[in-house]
Amino acid sequence: MADMYDLNAIRDSFFASQSKTATGTQEVYVDREGKVRLGTGGENDAPLSRVPQSTFAAMSATNTARLERERRVVEAKFPADTYYESTPGAEGWVYTITTTFENTYEMCARFDGVEYQVRLLKPDLETLPSHDQHGFHLYHSGVICLSERPGSGQPTLQEAYARSATWALGVDFVRMGRPFPFNREQ
Repeated sequence: MADMYDLNAIRDSFFASQSKTATGTQEVYVDREGKVRLGTGGENDAPLSRVPQSTFAAMSATNTARLERERRVVEAKFPADTYYESTPGAEGWVYTITTTFENTYEMCARFDGVEYQVRLLKPDLETLPSHDQHGFHLYHSGVICLSERPGSGQPTLQEAYARSATWALGVDFVRMGRPFPFNREQ
């Protein structure tokens, strides 16, 4: 049996799992101190967390295809200066909306694995004395509430863009002391 901290054996376990040829009971685990090791999960010396042994991938073929579909939507439907931000943790399509009232909103739309979320980048509405999370339909994290469903996103990038532009116009009314105009209950 290989040493539980043998990095070659840990790598081989990943390769076997990824090629669907895994045999034996040795899997990769992480202990409470963050040490990566082989094990069976039944060790008595430390609580272990099993490591899913899928491929570490920056961009899968599925993600590449989705990004290409998104690019076509952006070219056809979004403002001309829209660009893709690829900074890790802040990936998404950045665009600026200027409303009928000449207020500018910079936003970033991104696919979260389930739906498209939109985050408000500018202006910083959370600092306004009149900021009302419910009235502004804006979470303190900066994510815009685009639907009544949990997650608050939209199923397509185009719908997220359209809702976010409408949201910006609605927020203009809230900033002028009026109710959000696109919800019957407000």
